[in-house]
Amino acid sequence: MKVVALPDKTTAKVEETAKPSPKDGEVLIKVAYSALDTAFEEVARRTFIPGSLLHSLKAKPLVAGWHFSGTIESITEGVSDLEVGDAVFGHLQYASSTRQGSLAEYITVPASETAKIPDGIAMDVAAAVATESLTALQAMRDQGGLSEGKSILIIAAGGGVGTQAVQIAKALKAGSVHAVCSTKDVDKVKKLGADMVIDRTKKDITKDLERSFYDIVFDTTGKYSFKLRYALKKKGTMVSTIPGLTTMPPVSTLIGLSGKQTKALMVRCNREDLELVGEWVKSGAIHSVPIDSEYAVKDIEAARKRQGEKKTGRVVIKVAGGW
Repeated sequence: MKVVALPDKTTAKVEETAKPSPKDGEVLIKVAYSALDTAFEEVARRTFIPGSLLHSLKAKPLVAGWHFSGTIESITEGVSDLEVGDAVFGHLQYASSTRQGSLAEYITVPASETAKIPDGIAMDVAAAVATESLTALQAMRDQGGLSEGKSILIIAAGGGVGTQAVQIAKALKAGSVHAVCSTKDVDKVKKLGADMVIDRTKKDITKDLERSFYDIVFDTTGKYSFKLRYALKKKGTMVSTIPGLTTMPPVSTLIGLSGKQTKALMVRCNREDLELVGEWVKSGAIHSVPIDSEYAVKDIEAARKRQGEKKTGRVVIKVAGGW
């Protein structure tokens, strides 16, 4: 099968490699669409942190890409709730044990880590939505404990994870959803449903927020994990998308003695959360991550260039028929 291999830190090229065989409990998926994110370049450059935490850097060939939508080509023993021909979506796990990439004709995935695409959602949209939505959902609900009536502050609400976080917080019936973003994103974030939008260029959020107001502060940038603790309630939780000194023992344990928790998330793809996000998108409760541009997989270098520029959404890769 064809894959986009990363033979060195700067090159991405199409190569032939063996087609994978699914193990019991897995499905073989013919990839229709994938998408680029910041993790791609970290793996391409073989960075130790975070690259080695996102994908095995020893895989030969090294094939990156996590987002996917496609159709099931075959199923194995133990898979009873999916069928050949089903249109599915999800993302490969961001983990050092991951050795395949979705910039490939085929991938194998545990049946529990993919879900059917709801009727009415296009394949490219499905490929774009999973990672950011699951990151936001798991960070706020699982790590932060967000539930009905609780208050949350979302940092970088104009970004991919941030835009999904605002919508998902409303879907989870949060009491107050406040959002921080740049001037250019203020109107967009208001339209997504934020109860209050703070322009970070006009207010110093490291000192000028209301003290002890929020149950959860969700820092999608990983830059404010310590600086915004003053805005948390006594038993509030700071959640970051990027692990750091303050989110790992023993520092996180010491911080926790004050009653305020500091946590980080490594998103995990699972059927239940994919189905929940899919139903939200289908019903209009949330909108998908906007698509900035779409490239055939053979034009991966042009797509990488666009990924490194200022964008208005996700750079989507057409895999099937794009070689």
